[in-house]
Amino acid sequence: MTDIRSRLEVLAAAPYTHRVTTHYASGATKTHDTRGAAQAENWAIGERRKVGHDLLDRATGSTVRVASVTISTIQ
Repeated sequence: MTDIRSRLEVLAAAPYTHRVTTHYASGATKTHDTRGAAQAENWAIGERRKVGHDLLDRATGSTVRVASVTISTIQ
């Protein structure tokens, strides 16, 4: 059990290194920080599936259109 706990502590302490930014047609953006390039790419794959689709914004309930998705490194 201690091995699992120590492993989780190490993972939680790892710095965020990459940011996935979703750009909407309205000019709004949403970001998701990850701890590695592979995680960022996996998240971006899911976000890219939404490009060109109309979605409901959970915060406002209005319809938004995903325009693009970018991955960048966090300095």
